[in-house]
Amino acid sequence: MSDPFRVTDTVRLQPGREASVLRGHPWIYSGGLADARPTGIAPVRVVDANGHGLGVALPGSSGGSLALRMVAWGEERWGAELLRQRLAEAVALRDRLAIDSDAMRLVHAEGDGLGGLVVDRYGDTAVLEVYEPAWQPVLGTVVSFLTDTLHVSGVLLRRGYERRSTPEPVVGPLPAAPVEIREGRARLPVDLVRGQKTGFFLDQRENRRRLGEVARGATVLNLFSYSGAFAIAALLGGARRAVNVDASRDALGLARQAYGLNDLEARDEDFLAGDAFTVARELASRGERFDLVVVDPPAFVRRRAELEGGLRGYKDVNLQALRLVALGGLLLTCSCSALVDEEAFGGALLAAAVDAGRTVRILERRSAAPDHPVALACPESRHLKAWLCEVRARR
Repeated sequence: MSDPFRVTDTVRLQPGREASVLRGHPWIYSGGLADARPTGIAPVRVVDANGHGLGVALPGSSGGSLALRMVAWGEERWGAELLRQRLAEAVALRDRLAIDSDAMRLVHAEGDGLGGLVVDRYGDTAVLEVYEPAWQPVLGTVVSFLTDTLHVSGVLLRRGYERRSTPEPVVGPLPAAPVEIREGRARLPVDLVRGQKTGFFLDQRENRRRLGEVARGATVLNLFSYSGAFAIAALLGGARRAVNVDASRDALGLARQAYGLNDLEARDEDFLAGDAFTVARELASRGERFDLVVVDPPAFVRRRAELEGGLRGYKDVNLQALRLVALGGLLLTCSCSALVDEEAFGGALLAAAVDAGRTVRILERRSAAPDHPVALACPESRHLKAWLCEVRARR
């Protein structure tokens, strides 16, 4: 049986292109290669223009200009032992973080030195998401680590590089129903089969907690609510009412389940199915106002070609949200588009505030939960922006 970690080829970089790798940046684009881009998925040795070794990389075969993802640096030997070491280090970090939940991200790709690999844990089930086919041959090592060391009873696999990725059972069957997780006091249903991402948005955990802290006595509008986790956090924190808006009736069904799990009253008028832009305009036209509005849309920008249109989307949705925030109220507005930096996001929010006739003060610039670490050498991997703002009339 061949060794899936065996390095089969060497790729040379253009002169000067080794600098970012030496700083620890894991991505190498096709323009930086002096040799032809690898055609297979086997690991390759990376050398600089003079032939000096830089480490080992996995080919980026999922499309686009990203040619290589570094997984070993310098003299490190890419193999099962190194992979298990990285996995153990990632798990040890989560243990140190003392996360108040039985669901968390165990491996965050570049943030844990394993670019292109994500591992999320939901109780006794782990969900792997791979963003490169090159991970497929070595997943046996990952799965055995999860079952032997963490004793998970189920493992699912998602292929993030496929346009329509459906989970595949690797250990145990596909869950027949949503699994229940605990996040602080909240109990939440997670659909690991039909849900978004790996089933849930674990990166927003600390932002949900913060929302609960500022929601006492408030009326809350939860736009792009998905399974209603922000609303649950707000209601458990003492909010008087939370209205969930999502285009997916299945997602709103999960939100209703979440209300039941937490012994909260689920009124029909608090679950609105429809396009968030349209529903927000309708609410504003009826004179509805909320003490706290959450805007957590899907990524509007996935490729650079979408940047201009995506920023218009962020401006428009925040314009509608600002019209719905009672004066003196709070707005939690989010972007999970990695290609939209804080300056661009702030520009879209400012344009929305001007058109809405509002003054916005940023109280907190928040990000993803700490089980989603960002390597300092790879700031591009930071995706989530979550700004808690105060909204007032324009002076």
